Amino acid sequence: MTPERFRTVVSAVLLIGVSVSALLIGSGFVAALAIGWHGSLLGTAPAATTPTTDYSNLAGRLSTLEPLAIVQFGLLTLLATPVARVATSVIGFATERDGLYTAITLAVLAVLLGSIFFLR
Repeated sequence: MTPERFRTVVSAVLLIGVSVSALLIGSGFVAALAIGWHGSLLGTAPAATTPTTDYSNLAGRLSTLEPLAIVQFGLLTLLATPVARVATSVIGFATERDGLYTAITLAVLAVLLGSIFFLR
């Protein structure tokens, strides 16, 4: 992989991640303006009022198109974007057979994932 192609792929990952996140957050806010935070775009009543910091049952709440769930999914997408960028860099450096940068980037990825899953 050429350095220019590598930069293009990494920038595409960042651009797609931020764009999808912005689209989700924006559509969630527009839906909240239309029906309220705890309503549903499908017209079904939510089982219970969910606090804005509660990410449990996000998939179930997304299936009923709750605006708060859409915004929360957008935020998770935004948080996953740098992780995807680092993972893409690991693949790019490994493809170039650059052992030093692959190891360094793997260490950065391990720190990122460790901070997400183990530090609370």
